[in-house]
Amino acid sequence: MISFKQLVCFLLSLLSFMSVFYSVGKLGIFLATPSRAQPTATQAFPATRAELRAALFPLFFNTIWVVLFVLQHSGMRAERVKRLWKAIGLELAERSLYNIASSYCLLLLLKNWQTPSTQYRLWFFEVETNRTLWWLLVGSHVLSWIVVYGGSLMVDLPELIGLKHVYYDINDLAPPMSYKSRDLQDYYKRYRHPSFVALSVVLWFTNGMTLERCLLAVVWSVYMYLAWNTTEADLKYQKHQLERKRAELVRVTK
Repeated sequence: MISFKQLVCFLLSLLSFMSVFYSVGKLGIFLATPSRAQPTATQAFPATRAELRAALFPLFFNTIWVVLFVLQHSGMRAERVKRLWKAIGLELAERSLYNIASSYCLLLLLKNWQTPSTQYRLWFFEVETNRTLWWLLVGSHVLSWIVVYGGSLMVDLPELIGLKHVYYDINDLAPPMSYKSRDLQDYYKRYRHPSFVALSVVLWFTNGMTLERCLLAVVWSVYMYLAWNTTEADLKYQKHQLERKRAELVRVTK
């Protein structure tokens, strides 16, 4: 029979699943929506002091939400936080709580994102009148998110969301990570997000790069580069696994 603790953790894992897909979907729409042309052309940066003040306030306001997401994303991975969940009996829901917090920080960012009336753009190209450019923009974002979701499935999405932890505990099994090889466990400690390139595309590939969008792209790109510290051992492990899969495919096709 399922205990009350397991039931609570199971509900949290379901909330984690729904929150992640909803928030990432909202982010995908936010990043992929093409910018519209403004009635009057504007330069890349404010030219007067009044324009500078008008541009800095939303930029500062947006910085708060971007930094909040980064701090939450890193802070909740700390061992002190993991010990806290264990102390209150929610160690099974550690991954779920992490994903829920990340999702709602992301939703707060999207809900409170400030767009000034005058948008200063580093670059802009019209896509509404050019269907080829429009499809290239939207298609690149769709393809990038397919790569991200596909990569999430490959790195064990149920375990990443937190569902597998509860399932294994209900069936009196050891934590799911204990069934993985030591090399894979070490790899997952450093790298759980798929495709740096695909996420960089959705951040930077836009028809209108405003100062606010540039802030988001720069901070998150730097954070991804610093946080995803893949080592030479990780690259060797991936190369070894790729060679094994190729050998298995050769045997199956013979």
